[in-house]
Amino acid sequence: MGIRIGLIFNRYRSDGGTERITSSVFDALAEDDVEWVVLTRRWGGELPANVKVIECRPFAIGRRWRLQAFVRALESQLSTLSVDFIQSQVHLPQVDIFRADGGVHAEWLDQRRRGAEPLSRWWRRFGGYHRDKLRMEQQMYASDQLKAVICNSYMVRDDIRRRFPDCRAKLWVIENGIDVAYFKRDESAIDIGRRTRAELGIPEDAPVFLCVGSGFERKGVKTAIAALAKTDARAHLVVVGRDSRMGAYQRMARAHGVDARTHFTGSQDDVRPYFWAADALVHPALYEAFGIVIAEAMAAGLPVIASERTGAARAMVAGPETGCLLDALDIEGFANAMQQYAERNRAAGERSRISCEAIAQDYSIARMRRELLEFYDEFR
Repeated sequence: MGIRIGLIFNRYRSDGGTERITSSVFDALAEDDVEWVVLTRRWGGELPANVKVIECRPFAIGRRWRLQAFVRALESQLSTLSVDFIQSQVHLPQVDIFRADGGVHAEWLDQRRRGAEPLSRWWRRFGGYHRDKLRMEQQMYASDQLKAVICNSYMVRDDIRRRFPDCRAKLWVIENGIDVAYFKRDESAIDIGRRTRAELGIPEDAPVFLCVGSGFERKGVKTAIAALAKTDARAHLVVVGRDSRMGAYQRMARAHGVDARTHFTGSQDDVRPYFWAADALVHPALYEAFGIVIAEAMAAGLPVIASERTGAARAMVAGPETGCLLDALDIEGFANAMQQYAERNRAAGERSRISCEAIAQDYSIARMRRELLEFYDEFR
């Protein structure tokens, strides 16, 4: 194929969902003569053979200045970068392709404000950092240089069309792919799941709900904890991920009287033991452009109780055997859905597993690779 792509990425952390997606893209195209030159503030993962990294780390204090300094450093690098085209996950008017893995920032802020306190709503509307982000987003979608946008869900494509009707770039939907077999729940996985429950002190016959993802506000952990308090007293919630306000969420669990049944594991390099220990994924995300954890959970045979503003859930949840979609702030709705899954018998659980695994087959890396190659061939 012979393509050299400049990729702008804010910061690469090995445990992030967007980073896992990006890594899977690198892997998917590793044998297709695609070379990547990544411009980023910081690279924190392994370095594939087909990826070169240029770190842009100007001194800055505070996230607004950090963003502005990063953009200035990028502009300096772009003036001399030798690539076929520039693809970005940062809103810049100088790019050829934008990959909208984070969805639409304006939509995220609107969803985030719904559940925030009045002072937080005011700050997120008028704070300098978000004003800069919204301005950059507007400028990029209005740019004549922007030729294509890779949307990782139909939800994101529709959000862009609604928010930026004058955008002239072509909107491509290429949903994310995963190594489906890696998450399969076989006999060995079932044993690992049992051991994981035992390590957490969860009885083998207790209903277990799982939340996965860092940044608990976006992931809706507050709703999950409140819903747990209204469900079967035997049920447990396992929260995998990190948050700077971890203590606040632990206090929230105590306030709801479910601290003994809520397990915070922190970030995990391998999330599969927790999928295999659980009965369903709970994902009340305020706004999730795709939500790779949805595909991973379903590949592991888990039904998904998710918010309507999650791209993968909207695509993959096709009926009660595979899960349900609710408003992210509907605590009663999540509690009722969790109760229904807590009451399932073994046969119903097996039907769910089969249905979820079948749907996950369509979200393979092979399918994503094929669609990406078609995109880059046409774009050239």
